[in-house]
Amino acid sequence: MEALVNKIIPFSSVDGPGNRTAIFLQGCNFNCQYCHNPETIHLCGHCGVCVGACPTGALQKEGETVTWDPGKCCQCDACLKACPNGSSPRTKKMTPQQVMDEVKKNMPFIRGITVSGGECTQWPRFVTTLFALAKKAGLHTLLDTN
Repeated sequence: MEALVNKIIPFSSVDGPGNRTAIFLQGCNFNCQYCHNPETIHLCGHCGVCVGACPTGALQKEGETVTWDPGKCCQCDACLKACPNGSSPRTKKMTPQQVMDEVKKNMPFIRGITVSGGECTQWPRFVTTLFALAKKAGLHTLLDTN
């Protein structure tokens, strides 16, 4: 089981009580005008417009798919500004265990995790499994949902 992860913020003090890791999932069934993370609403359509906008070559069009190399990315957001769909190509399919492996790098400096998005409840099995892993590790869990 995998979810499309937009980003993982290792240390956040605004996504719940105490210092925590925030995981943002891609995709939302709403299109709120006031959305704090509008780049997480739509899924990438792999049109390739963002590839030409990327100044570092972190995005490539491989067949019908846009791929992202995080090592080359300078986080300038040129791809987000260029996207006609208002989406982000900077996503990664991850399992709950892969996300938890990233979270564990931040322990013991965090009290918990917050899963947000997009609309994280669109990934119910993923979130439930991730929360079980986090609880087993002694972490507090929060869901930031619509």
